[in-house]
Amino acid sequence: MRTRSGRPEAWHSLAQRGIDTAAEWSGMVADKLNAAADPRAKLLRKRRWALRLGVFFALSSVFWVGVTALLASWSTPVWALFIPSPIAVGAAFLATLAFLRYRWLRAEPLPPSRGRVARRLPPWGSAARAPMAALADSERGLVSLLGVMERGRLLPADDLHDLRAAAERTAATMAATATEVVSMERTIGSAPQSRPHLAPTIAAFSAQLDRGARQYNEMVSAAAQLVSAANSGSMSSSPMTQRRYRDELTSATDRLTGWAQAFDELGRLRA
Repeated sequence: MRTRSGRPEAWHSLAQRGIDTAAEWSGMVADKLNAAADPRAKLLRKRRWALRLGVFFALSSVFWVGVTALLASWSTPVWALFIPSPIAVGAAFLATLAFLRYRWLRAEPLPPSRGRVARRLPPWGSAARAPMAALADSERGLVSLLGVMERGRLLPADDLHDLRAAAERTAATMAATATEVVSMERTIGSAPQSRPHLAPTIAAFSAQLDRGARQYNEMVSAAAQLVSAANSGSMSSSPMTQRRYRDELTSATDRLTGWAQAFDELGRLRA
């Protein structure tokens, strides 16, 4: 009877491990694709390749110049010198082009860093996946809105800094909480007898993640209203409208900061 009852659990554990492994590999692929599509990383790669090619062709030119000089010192026929010398000249020309390209790429300003927007999501079936997926969508929207507000000077620099800091702190808190949820879920998968003890904690953490994702989305919605009003021209016609949207964004940011701070303090008390 033990063998029969143990087989379904073993198959379930094996299937869960396969799902977790597939999720980890898909997350790694997504990270690689995100890094490859980053404009800042692209420009840095171009700089590195230009510098490497310049150094390679410069060393090649020096090598073939040395070969030419060595052949000339051996009283080699003149026609033999026309074999290494054109190669040395060609390598020097390519090295010059590569170094000029590297200098031009160095003069080009680096695009702003994307940050860690496309973080790896919890595996499928995890209670933390839905709120973390919602957070990822909201983060992408907030990055665009922050750029618009900064270029349009819709908020003072201090308010923009507070907004960005609240978003980063909330995202870090939610990511750490999601990691704990996934760890407890894996513990339940490997030790089913721990379910009665860990299930209430997982449910409480998941509820807090849902709340954090909701409040983060409220802040993004308030920022979107502010940007939309600025682009539609309604803010110029009604200063009260501008004040109201700024107050709503400030209130949403304060609520989000309060949630992140309270949840951090709760985590320290648990520890």
